[in-house]
Amino acid sequence: MNNPSILAIDLGTEIWPGMAMCKEPMEGGVMEREPRTRKKVLVSNTLLGYSYTYAGQIQSLGCFLSYCCIFWYHGINISDLWMSALESWQEGGKDFLSNGRTFSVEEQLYINRQACSAWQVGIVFGQYSNFALIAELGMLIAMVYVPGLNTFLGGAPIPLQCWAVVAGFGIFLIVLNELRKYFCRKYPRNKIVRLFKW
Repeated sequence: MNNPSILAIDLGTEIWPGMAMCKEPMEGGVMEREPRTRKKVLVSNTLLGYSYTYAGQIQSLGCFLSYCCIFWYHGINISDLWMSALESWQEGGKDFLSNGRTFSVEEQLYINRQACSAWQVGIVFGQYSNFALIAELGMLIAMVYVPGLNTFLGGAPIPLQCWAVVAGFGIFLIVLNELRKYFCRKYPRNKIVRLFKW
């Protein structure tokens, strides 16, 4: 991904989930709980584990498969991409050959922009929240499909297959997190459940 698309995620689509979290209603029974000890940290090991172990890895896999989906859509073998950026996939580069088809530099640059957009869609889809869904989705569609804006952000329109890949992984993460919350509420003292509670 290039700098404008990273900034678009950080300063555009990231804002909506944060605003939605600020508007979430308070949990019931907060005043009935004992105060937390001074030794208890705000960012627990289980939260770090969730962020960087399973949720982060699932989201990364969704982004990667969406990225690969662009190349498969154009009939390019992923194995043919190995080290090809040394001579191709750049301004003034060489033609690229895969599956008996030659891709011009212009085609390569367009496909590369599509792949960046697919990765961006994967990142944003993996971070959806209920209230911010419509605003975030609208911004994402504009960033990928509005001519001029998508070029400025280093992207290009992507096929529906990429949306299906990232939507599947996004929905999987939502279901996984809702199951985690259910078990944390239902069995708060269970040793296994406590590994996923923060």
